[in-house]
Amino acid sequence: MSPSSPARASAATPSANRIDRLRIRHLRLLDLVARSGSLTAAGEALHISQPAVTKMLQELEHAFGCRLIERSTRGGRLSPAGERALERLRVVLGAIDAAGEALLARPEVPLVRLGMLPLVGVDVLPQAVALLHARGTLPRLAVREHTVGGLTTMLCEGELDCVVGRLQKDDTDQLKARAHITPLRNEYLAVVCAPGHPLARRREVALADLHEGPWILPPRGTHTRDVFEQPFLDSGQLPPVPHIESASFHSNLAMTAAGGFLTVAPATALAHYQAMSMVREVRLRTPFASGQLVFITPAEIEAPPAVIRLREAMEAVTRQDAGVSPALARHIDS
Repeated sequence: MSPSSPARASAATPSANRIDRLRIRHLRLLDLVARSGSLTAAGEALHISQPAVTKMLQELEHAFGCRLIERSTRGGRLSPAGERALERLRVVLGAIDAAGEALLARPEVPLVRLGMLPLVGVDVLPQAVALLHARGTLPRLAVREHTVGGLTTMLCEGELDCVVGRLQKDDTDQLKARAHITPLRNEYLAVVCAPGHPLARRREVALADLHEGPWILPPRGTHTRDVFEQPFLDSGQLPPVPHIESASFHSNLAMTAAGGFLTVAPATALAHYQAMSMVREVRLRTPFASGQLVFITPAEIEAPPAVIRLREAMEAVTRQDAGVSPALARHIDS
């Protein structure tokens, strides 16, 4: 019989009956070993003896038909097969935890665990919440703010139901294979100054003029800092060195308004502060690159109705506002 025969394929496939016998503790064991690198620590976290840990591991590997953990004198670590299994199982564990959270209080109202970039809280989330509230379909929301990378990790590990953020170049292909991605709008990066700053009065500002500073910028390694620095590097210039580094664009805009600083912020955040006459947008000769704001859900599980309604509300409110900055609009029209 050839290696590709049905009998051989069937023998290599994990038995559905064996997998059905697994308990939630089996799944948590794999996750705990991955986090601690130790079967002993995993057993302590589960409050079970080492013989019980060994038995659970044997049952887990028997169910999947392969070695999931490689033991060593230093403890235990996941095998390649174990890592692939845990990628899927963390989504299951996250869903189980979410079910428990959803039933703690007011179980008749669905819970949505939303991860987002801080800029989403300026206009997209408030408008979507108002729309759903008016329709009588607003779910309970557990909102987490983080960086792009942090949000992606939490989504893939089942800690979030959905994410509103941006796609990073390095993660785009991998994320597309594991997630459903819905474009919302383009988000533009604007240079901002106080109304009394010298650059506020100029009709057109070149890249070299931005060295005048002083600057407040996000930390290195963040998406916004990378977008800001790239045009300088492309033109053979060193990017400005910030006097203050801060990850909060709300704080950055407030400090810019109070002093003689320059900073960068999403155009939608700028519009909010500019409407209060706190700051002005610097009229750049060549605007910075834009990034796309997207709504992301895991591909492994079907999105609950409450998540779908939240996505549809965000699509509706972002259609009304393309997020184009005044400086970019002038550039497009010219």
